[in-house]
Amino acid sequence: MNFKASLRIEKLPPYIFSDIHRKKKMLMDQGIQMIDLGMGDPDLATPRPIVDELLRTAQETENHHYPPYNGLESFRKAVSTWMERRFSVICDPQKEVINLIGSKEGIANFAQAVLNPGDFCLIPDPGYPVYTNAVLLAGASPVYFPLKWENRFRPDWNEVPEEVWKTIKLVFINFPNNPTSATVEIDTYRELVSRAQRYGFIVCSDNPYSEQSYDTMAPAFLQVPGAKDVGIEFFSCSKTYNMTGWRVGFAVGNESLITALYRMKSAIDTGIFKPIQLAASYALLGNERELVNPSKEVFQYRRNLMKLGLEKLGYEVFDGGATFYLWIRTPRHQGSMKFCEDLMKRGIVTTPGIGFGKMGEAYFRMSLTVPEEAIREVLKRMPPVDA
Repeated sequence: MNFKASLRIEKLPPYIFSDIHRKKKMLMDQGIQMIDLGMGDPDLATPRPIVDELLRTAQETENHHYPPYNGLESFRKAVSTWMERRFSVICDPQKEVINLIGSKEGIANFAQAVLNPGDFCLIPDPGYPVYTNAVLLAGASPVYFPLKWENRFRPDWNEVPEEVWKTIKLVFINFPNNPTSATVEIDTYRELVSRAQRYGFIVCSDNPYSEQSYDTMAPAFLQVPGAKDVGIEFFSCSKTYNMTGWRVGFAVGNESLITALYRMKSAIDTGIFKPIQLAASYALLGNERELVNPSKEVFQYRRNLMKLGLEKLGYEVFDGGATFYLWIRTPRHQGSMKFCEDLMKRGIVTTPGIGFGKMGEAYFRMSLTVPEEAIREVLKRMPPVDA
């Protein structure tokens, strides 16, 4: 029998990455050797000391039981220590921290925890598709603010009409940004906190790339005085420590928002395997020069190599100074889907900008999550802009 999905599922936009995977497989079946720059999944190994801590703690029987819903106390204390060390942000590990099965899960559950049918949510365009999906699944409606090349893909809050500020319940922000790699100055957050205090909306800052800024250290939303009164910030171990498959992150912020997320999560999941939390705690409390900097140096080298090579071929490449993504204009403003399909025929998988929103059209994203030799091969296969 063929059963229909729920109406809320039917409202979701098509997931462009599934279509890319299908086309990629079809071309691979034809014998084309693919270099995949589509998924933001680091190819580098999780640092060995973190893996060793997982193996050590997994030997202990007491770690095989259900974990606390909001995370091990030692994990929450490690988060609190990391937040103070990294951002000079003080947070109560008992009331203002919660663990997550990756920040993607946390964002989806947070939308369910705070939004009602009929609410409106302000979302960046281009932006991570999960924001829109989470809002739609909660029965709320997305409203978009543009991120533009001429503004270095930073928001201009004055472009958002006052009637929108008056009606929204929640704002999603994401810097360093996926897909553009843009970063913001802390004044961008200060202005948003001021508006949140004036109009009474919630701010949700998604910050999984906080440790992947190369030129200057990117700020956190919670560094702004008063930010904790109006918002919550999500972090992830996935990109910082090459732990995407481990599924471990955390949220920090307003006590009532953390409590709402805790109530939502305790109703539907039972937390993260204790040894994973203990290994993540080890990472957060560990030596940055040993656990973080080596990967950053690799991604920065790859970014510079690919950017220079693409520019020699005539491409306009945005350099936001962060993440392991490059955001590139399609030649002659071609449609992003068609251009990326043509690249697949050359054995290069990239992500069309339209998959991140209407403002992403005429751009494509490259993930620098392949070795140097693969990047050099991509540059050989890429068509020159004026060809």
